[in-house]
Amino acid sequence: MSHKISDLWNSLSDELFARVDDDFVDNFRTPGGANNRLAAWDPFDATMRYYKFILFEAARHRPESFYDLYRRLGDTSVGNPVSVKVKSLDINLDYLFSVDEFLFLDSAMDTRSVDTVIEIGAGFGRTCHALTRLLPHLDSYTIIDLPQLLKLSRAVLTRTVPDQMNKISFVDATDENAWRGIESDLVINIDSFQEIPPETIDKYYESVIRNAGAFYIKNPIGKYTPDSVGVGTAAGNPARLQDVFSLGYCRDVIDIFDEDALLPARAAFVSAYAPGDDWRAAAQAPMELVPYYHNTLYLRTT
Repeated sequence: MSHKISDLWNSLSDELFARVDDDFVDNFRTPGGANNRLAAWDPFDATMRYYKFILFEAARHRPESFYDLYRRLGDTSVGNPVSVKVKSLDINLDYLFSVDEFLFLDSAMDTRSVDTVIEIGAGFGRTCHALTRLLPHLDSYTIIDLPQLLKLSRAVLTRTVPDQMNKISFVDATDENAWRGIESDLVINIDSFQEIPPETIDKYYESVIRNAGAFYIKNPIGKYTPDSVGVGTAAGNPARLQDVFSLGYCRDVIDIFDEDALLPARAAFVSAYAPGDDWRAAAQAPMELVPYYHNTLYLRTT
């Protein structure tokens, strides 16, 4: 009796395993190699499989308070994001981050004392959306951003928090006179100082951050090379890559998948972004899902 083999493995045997020689054995587990048919999936995957597994596992292992807070956000689906279902909630990555950020802040300071917030670089407005829902006593929230991004955040927030729009101000980042000297209880920068020239960050410190009572930052602690994440350096734009390496305060190139490299870079990050001698780092922690990002809350000491 002949042993029946699936058509799938008949073709795979002919295509991938017809020549098992020394060169094959040396390389069959590299990205794009034959091992994706034997064991682990290939690191290069054209599907959303890895992304959704990571999001699903992250969403499943949050504290119970996370889900209560997420429910309070209301509609998080504007823009048609990828989501997973946990605790009967459609959870997407952007707002998973937003609730995590709130939990970090709430554990480190009395968020009930925050009446005014300034956010430098708000993206599409997810943090503003979250905080205006989770801090119902908030009096004002000011977004400083590029004109094109202000148009986006205004459009998104009009849909997600229409009842809060009277509290939200949109300030053109390119007009320094519009934001020079403004004050707030809390200044926030999430994932944008690493894309800003150091001399521009200096101006934000001088004119905005040092006027606040607290400063929360979550940004990368260093730079990484494209090849370290599987993108050939030659495939990128060399001029743009050079520009990226010149931005932010933390510009050392590190291996973001080496814990021994991350530890000193975290300490350097906390030191580099401290607003001054009269401030202290009241709380800090690596971002759980992407540990080369670091959360730090600085509080004024005088």
